[in-house]
Amino acid sequence: MQFPRRISVHPVVAFTRITAGPGTYPVQGIAITRDGDRFNVHSVWLADAEIGRWEGQNGRYGITWPRALGEMVQRALDNPAP
Repeated sequence: MQFPRRISVHPVVAFTRITAGPGTYPVQGIAITRDGDRFNVHSVWLADAEIGRWEGQNGRYGITWPRALGEMVQRALDNPAP
């Protein structure tokens, strides 16, 4: 399975795949990136499989690890994996 290595300039430290809804990209997920000692949470999708380009939106920025992990879990519960 493909997963993002980076979102923008920040390395991905956690990723989970979620269900793709009708009319959306087939490979979607939730990524947590590291920004110094804080973390960012993004909804992401594989925009170009040939070059491995991922896009993201709905970010939560500059939060602690426990809050980032909680956000990831909540988003995953709202959109379970296939």
